[in-house]
Amino acid sequence: MSESSIAQRIALHKEYWERRPVAFPPASFRCGDFFIARHFSAARPLLVPGKRITPEMLDVDAFLGDYERMFGELEKVGQSAFWTAEPYTGIPWMEAILGCAVYAGDAAFTAEPWMESLDQIETLRFDPDGPWAKKYLEFTSKLVALSNGRFPVGQPIMRGPTDMIGTVMGQAEMVFALVDQPVAMHRFVERVTDIFLDVIAAQQRLVPLFHGGSAIGFYHLWAPGPSIWFQDDLAAILSPEIYRDFFIPAAERICAGYDYTLVHLHPQSFFVVDDLLKIERLKVIEVNRDVGGLTIQEMMPTLRKILSQKNLVVWGDYSEDDLDYIRSELRVEGLFLNVIARSTTDADRLARHIEQ
Repeated sequence: MSESSIAQRIALHKEYWERRPVAFPPASFRCGDFFIARHFSAARPLLVPGKRITPEMLDVDAFLGDYERMFGELEKVGQSAFWTAEPYTGIPWMEAILGCAVYAGDAAFTAEPWMESLDQIETLRFDPDGPWAKKYLEFTSKLVALSNGRFPVGQPIMRGPTDMIGTVMGQAEMVFALVDQPVAMHRFVERVTDIFLDVIAAQQRLVPLFHGGSAIGFYHLWAPGPSIWFQDDLAAILSPEIYRDFFIPAAERICAGYDYTLVHLHPQSFFVVDDLLKIERLKVIEVNRDVGGLTIQEMMPTLRKILSQKNLVVWGDYSEDDLDYIRSELRVEGLFLNVIARSTTDADRLARHIEQ
């Protein structure tokens, strides 16, 4: 990257955060299909359905060539964002750190519940010397060394309080417990939020600033200071009242210590948007366009609402027509595009289309 290219990208991102007018929205790209766990050749021998995965099976050095390849591919595309390396995003890291067994499928990894009683909440803690935590931090340290200042290092998909609890105890069990045992469940939410924040803090102690800022991993969104992001996919199976009571306070805690914050959202959880918009320290809401889900046209009223009050990231497999529609319907101030492209050729074409 040339100094002028770096300066231009940083200026564009600062304008994004300040919600200032720009000629075109900043955009990042990921090449390949939606099964991101399969993008790494080092992971393919692990993707055997039913195979239990343990930390020692992940040879971090074997993954580094894939990171180098991806960085080179996206730099050739000339995207306006900074490609960001994250500890291998196929692993359900938070669930594994919380004690869940990890199993492989043919395209992804899943975690299995283990909690039998809410009395076990007090056994949950973050142990930086635990096998899964050590592997996560090993990925972080080796990616920092690989980068050598060329690209930032950030978070992969880490899940949020609903997802952690729903995996540790089971989704149905979580729903019943939120109604039947609210005191214990409030404590459960506090505990997993503490552990999430501890893990992110441990990672960030290993990651140097990148041109004075950091990158929100997975979305490759640069920020002028320390950043954090989270998700609560299992909000989709809760009522608005339960989510508001138990999990909005956790979201507020996650955002409280950072100036640059993002929450990931699926359209199935649009009913929590109004509550998320009230979180003062939450800066960005990211929305997925899911395969087989709502169209960009159907999502547009909610996207407009979000962008009227917060910054927005839209994520998905978008055609040129989709991008034209987004540009015609949404203000460009505070808009960031995260595009899944089938190939680097497609990514380059779409990047040029966005800039034009």
